[in-house]
Amino acid sequence: MTDSLSTTPDTTAAGCPFHTAVTMPFDGTPQRPSSRFAEWRAQAPATRMKASDGNVGWFVTRHALARAVLGDARFSQQPQRFPLGPTRSFGDADEDALRSIASGNLLSLDSPQHVKLRRAVIGRFSVKSAQSHRAAIAAFTGKQLERFLTHGSPADLYKHYAEPVSVFAHCRVLGIPDDHIEGFTAAYVEEAPLDLMFGFVRTLLDVKKDDLGEDVVSDLLRSELSRHEIEGILTLLMAAGRDAVAHIIATGAALLLSRPAQLERLRSEPALISTAVEEFVRYGGMFVSVFPRTATEDVVLEGMRIRKGESVWVSPAAANRDERRFANPDEFDVGRDAFGHLGFGYGTHGCVGQQLARVVIAEAITQLVAGVPSLTLVSAEQDGHLPFAGDLPTYQTGAVFVAWK
Repeated sequence: MTDSLSTTPDTTAAGCPFHTAVTMPFDGTPQRPSSRFAEWRAQAPATRMKASDGNVGWFVTRHALARAVLGDARFSQQPQRFPLGPTRSFGDADEDALRSIASGNLLSLDSPQHVKLRRAVIGRFSVKSAQSHRAAIAAFTGKQLERFLTHGSPADLYKHYAEPVSVFAHCRVLGIPDDHIEGFTAAYVEEAPLDLMFGFVRTLLDVKKDDLGEDVVSDLLRSELSRHEIEGILTLLMAAGRDAVAHIIATGAALLLSRPAQLERLRSEPALISTAVEEFVRYGGMFVSVFPRTATEDVVLEGMRIRKGESVWVSPAAANRDERRFANPDEFDVGRDAFGHLGFGYGTHGCVGQQLARVVIAEAITQLVAGVPSLTLVSAEQDGHLPFAGDLPTYQTGAVFVAWK
């Protein structure tokens, strides 16, 4: 499928650089986003884009405008118009679940409800809290690396290393007991129908109410939030973020193994891991677009006029390659100061779990490159064309096969 790019200036719509709205290109990969993004970015901060359902909005490719939109309270999370059409159908959810989705889904809510819910959980995702889990995450990661090596060379790094590490950290912070991790995996890692997702949440809440601990679920049970708000935000937290962490672990490993000089630098300077993590997220993140924003009034940002009711799709994949913000943006460099990237979003809707993600990715990559000196990349599915992972366009990770002696 190709887009219909036109470079003819549009004099009928202020700030609009194209007569004909483009459509989403499908030719990119995590390490090499579509070349269309660079073409559009060179011409304007945002480009008119037509979604598959006919809606026409703005696709933001420059970093400054992307950051401005994400930080501007004049944009709403509603309505949720996606560039690849409607989101997942809720036809398999009962009325209780639908009410919970409406009242507890952080990704679709504006203030004050969004602030109310975020405040109820943010303490468990602070820098201090994330660091408090480092020892446990490091210990599990070491054991998982040993288990990974028992699979024999070659093996899929994503399935047998990145994913188990991300699941462990996710469950630990949320407060999912060890004997319920299998149920979590079946409901959320394997993407079960919504009724099973909510069924798991309800079972977990029943189990935890008489065994409160220092975790997200326990904090929610202690809070004054309604049952529907608790179910809604927990369902979101269980479904979101874990796959992105696994993606960055696997993609980060593929980046290093395909660039021996960068791998050797990280091995010789392990203190670089913090900056390397930011570069992994900037360079190889999975989000082609974040959740849409819609202008609640006429807005002018970075010379672009966005009219009331128009939706905007901010692209981290494009903005993180903006040469106005990052020198030589198509070059991967573990020593780069990549802070300020938009791989975790920005503003009040920025990723709530980003501090935990940094700890998990750093531990997983550090132990992998230090513990398996002979590791080599055999193949990575993400190097070729893979369909987007959902209606919100995100890159699939695919299998990452590695070998060792």
